[in-house]
Amino acid sequence: MRFISLIALSCFIASANATITATFSSGGKSVTKQIRMPALRVEAGESPAAGLAPGAFTVDLKGTLTIPKRYRVYFSYDIEGTATMKVNGEDLPFTDGKSERLRLNPGEVPIEVHYKSPDNGAGSFRLHWEERKEFPREPVSSTVFIKSDSEINAAHLFANHNCAQCHDTGDLGAHAMPELKYAGPNLTGIGDRTTEAWLTRWIAQPDKLKPSTSMPAMVDHTKPEGAQAAADLGAYLASLNTGATSPAPDQSLAQTGGAHFHKLGCAACHTKPSADEPDFDHKRIPLNNVATKFKGGSLISFLKNPQQHHEAIKMPNFRLNDEEAKSLAAYLTKESTGNHTPDPSEFPPGDAARGKELSASLNCAACHEGLEKATTSAPKLADFKDWNTKGCLGPDEKRGKAPRLNLTAEEKAALTPKVVPELKFDTLEAYATRQVESLRCASCHTHDGKADLLTAVHGETKSLIAHIEGHDERLDQSRPPLTHMGAMLNTPFFESMLLGTANPRPRPWLEMRMPAFPLHAKDLAAGLARQHGLGKAEPGKEKPAADQVKLGEQLVAMTGYACVTCHAQNDKPALAAFEVQGINFGEVHKRLRPDYYHQWMFNPARMVPNTKMPRYTNPDDGTGLRTDLLEGDAQKQFEAIRAYLQSLQK
Repeated sequence: MRFISLIALSCFIASANATITATFSSGGKSVTKQIRMPALRVEAGESPAAGLAPGAFTVDLKGTLTIPKRYRVYFSYDIEGTATMKVNGEDLPFTDGKSERLRLNPGEVPIEVHYKSPDNGAGSFRLHWEERKEFPREPVSSTVFIKSDSEINAAHLFANHNCAQCHDTGDLGAHAMPELKYAGPNLTGIGDRTTEAWLTRWIAQPDKLKPSTSMPAMVDHTKPEGAQAAADLGAYLASLNTGATSPAPDQSLAQTGGAHFHKLGCAACHTKPSADEPDFDHKRIPLNNVATKFKGGSLISFLKNPQQHHEAIKMPNFRLNDEEAKSLAAYLTKESTGNHTPDPSEFPPGDAARGKELSASLNCAACHEGLEKATTSAPKLADFKDWNTKGCLGPDEKRGKAPRLNLTAEEKAALTPKVVPELKFDTLEAYATRQVESLRCASCHTHDGKADLLTAVHGETKSLIAHIEGHDERLDQSRPPLTHMGAMLNTPFFESMLLGTANPRPRPWLEMRMPAFPLHAKDLAAGLARQHGLGKAEPGKEKPAADQVKLGEQLVAMTGYACVTCHAQNDKPALAAFEVQGINFGEVHKRLRPDYYHQWMFNPARMVPNTKMPRYTNPDDGTGLRTDLLEGDAQKQFEAIRAYLQSLQK
């Protein structure tokens, strides 16, 4: 059965956080959640939804389309299982997998789908539509649904705040959330890298230095004994050193480092190091404490390999070379000097021996390697009857000696025993949803019609490249949308992008670069595909027909659609592309899923409204602009081009 890629429909109203309400039922239990689009895929032995055990299941999908003008559409399914559908509350009959032609008036159109999986619990579903005058058959996009109110993901909070590191959850089984195994930074040798003053301030009030942190406050710095405890712990951690030293950043490199800061788009996740007030609205991570935190050249080492001491760190790896790391460190250090967050308390001198004992009694080793083993343990999760009356999640007056978590009252209230099934039965789709938020992917990439943050804030750092002659004359080329990635990229290539091993880079002309997220690469690539109702995909290995290759070469040449004007062909450069370049044709076959390729070729601007790629089909009837080749059949022309592109694969 043919699968066609998801696209962003530029002709529709794009709404942020576009969602569909999905109620999954299996084994007498039900969970209701929000999903991006009317699509799902469950393999044999997998949970159909976070919180449900594997097995046969049903799903009820409800959403509201936004229609800009009167359309006459056909709906159809790609499906393993069975489904029925309602539009505007009326049953929609299907014949041979396709509905009757339906008139949709402008405005809001509610739809409902009831899906039933095969008995073995493995199934898939993707909803398509087509409008003869406007678009061919395509998946119904996530961007066309009216958004729902965002919901608190309690399982994500539980994992993100490392609750399972302190509270024994028992054996949750093979389907448990991967994040439950993520730990905090390894503090072995922390004294070589970090100053005692910063460590003390961090322990006293972590959310003051980093408002979005999941690190809890282990002491009450407002009381004398709490301030002393922070100082003692800081002294103990500072004593964990080998005596290794490295040169501090060369301040003369600061201007070059500032230019790198702007070009790499660091403002998407960070405020400038000179900004002494956090960006609470966008939850960007402050950098004003860098100079007081890092010792010697430890910042350079961190920038080159953020995962070295913390595998689950959210800071990605930009694969910086020595010059980039040294100059960036110089810029961050110079600009943050004198702009650090003031101490929240007066701290007395710390005692490392007392700090060591305190670390053991506070069970710090539960989250951090390299520390003294704990002398106490937190209660097991199964021992809690009511999570919100005392302890970590209780009100301050009933918290006792439990740490103060950086959670709102609403977030605390959401953490109840009801979260346990979600911890036990996770899905790749749910993992991808959590990590897109946690890793701030939408800070650099547009997603489901919502603009990326970097475009709005990048101007804050533009002055850092003012000294570079001609830089303002460069033509901006935006980053690819995240909306379609799961339906766009073949699995091995997607994983290589997230691992940082893709070589060559698909867009080497961009000053920004896709950073690496090594820990998340495999599951994130698979999970984003699942959100589109797709499984793994690899580039085809069959040899394309010689006549197809020859025709495709003719079509991309100047005698055809002149694609070679902007696209290089392996080592053969593009004929006239300067800054408006296209992906090297030698890389296309290993990158793109075939269905996505065809959808893109039909009308690129429907997927990426600001693309430089022109349209090669007739808007009136969808035929190819070269009517003299293959009888003007665009589908056949594009397939011939795909055969040629495959022949270029090294």
